[in-house]
Amino acid sequence: MLQFRWESALSNYRTARQHGGQFILLVHDLWGADSLQPADAPFPGDNGDWAFYDEFFSALVQNMKQADMIEGVVIDIWNEPDGANFWNRPQDQYLQMWGRASEKFRSEFPDIPLSGPSASYAPYPTDTWWDAWASYVVSNQSLPDQHHWHSLRKTETSDQMLRNYDNLLAKYGATRGEGLVNINEYGSPEEQTAAGSAWWIAQLERANIFGCRANWASAYALHDFMGQLLGKPGAGTDSYNATGTGYWANAEYQVYKYYASTMTGDRVRTETTEDTNGDVYVTVDDDGMIRILAGARAVTGSWNVHLEGLSELGLPSSGALEVHAYKFPGTSDPYARLDAPTDLGVLEYNYTDDSLSFPIAQTDVYTAWAFEIEF
Repeated sequence: MLQFRWESALSNYRTARQHGGQFILLVHDLWGADSLQPADAPFPGDNGDWAFYDEFFSALVQNMKQADMIEGVVIDIWNEPDGANFWNRPQDQYLQMWGRASEKFRSEFPDIPLSGPSASYAPYPTDTWWDAWASYVVSNQSLPDQHHWHSLRKTETSDQMLRNYDNLLAKYGATRGEGLVNINEYGSPEEQTAAGSAWWIAQLERANIFGCRANWASAYALHDFMGQLLGKPGAGTDSYNATGTGYWANAEYQVYKYYASTMTGDRVRTETTEDTNGDVYVTVDDDGMIRILAGARAVTGSWNVHLEGLSELGLPSSGALEVHAYKFPGTSDPYARLDAPTDLGVLEYNYTDDSLSFPIAQTDVYTAWAFEIEF
């Protein structure tokens, strides 16, 4: 294990814990399989020899114990083992490593959750890689404590991913039980906008699952820009070596800020648009406010926000409501500054039949929206 990789992981862990966060330890990164390794780089179990891996494992365990890296840790057994970038070996060799790692980690750290498989794509019913993994971990009794995968293909919703995964485990007589699900890389590059972030927030909330926004930065940028949610002088021209001081927020940051600090009420059941390209997250506060965060999945067009059951909030079944609208205008520059959402003012809408609809004109692929209705 390269010392600077361990020191980087330890530094990130301590920062995460300082702010009350959980930390996912990426074992593949400590090994050195970061997609930039040379073609002749070794992998665990090459030629049936596990001595090098066992030595690596012992060093990792010793480092974790000496640094007291226990509380708040999740151990990710290996990242994207389904592709050559991070696991350039047969799947059978990976499964042997999975079984070996699961047994060793659970023996050394019985209270630390294990996660995986962190495949580069979500499970599909007919996919042979996922099928082989599920068959092995069930028969080997090494189902992870947390169920992780990536979603970067823009082909499925969170509900579909969960159904596929549950059906795959059921095929072999298993369930995920109480283990949480984490899409531990979400958001394709074109979705990493204010609009895309709002769409993903709605998706993750609806399925009641966790998510980690994808970040492909490296060098200096890996430890900077808060996963491309902040900018600073020089960021727009050379983000890898921007040396200016003083940070500012971008539109995506403002979306997450609004979600985390303003939408603190009770979550409301929602549905995505029929084509799944538009979505909303909705809360109702005790102070008598409906708050709606709306976004789209890298598309333009017009769609409606439709609210039903207004009488359950004590409103009449017909009448008029004022909707206070805000927008989070993004641009093609991910480092463009946005100090606050734009206040669009208040519009009044008439409604009947206990339901209200109002339109959104998505004229670009960047902008997200928020709507507040007092009742």
